[in-house]
Amino acid sequence: MIIFIYIMVGIAIFSLYRLIVGPTIQNRLVALSGISIIFIVILAVYSIQYKNMFFLDVSIAFLLLDFIGTLAFTKYLGREDFK
Repeated sequence: MIIFIYIMVGIAIFSLYRLIVGPTIQNRLVALSGISIIFIVILAVYSIQYKNMFFLDVSIAFLLLDFIGTLAFTKYLGREDFK
């Protein structure tokens, strides 16, 4: 399981590069969402492996916050006066 977590952290580092270098704000938003999903997966795997359901609840809460934040930001980007 620890190798899986290291692989996920490696993928998050590549997403962090896209977050910093991304040519558009949409690319940065997708990279940030990807990093948060990776973090949520790591929390869920940790929770299942050590049979600690608290971290599973926390990962579900983070997932909802990420989804709502992404929707709000895309709604903000879709406004006419932003362009």
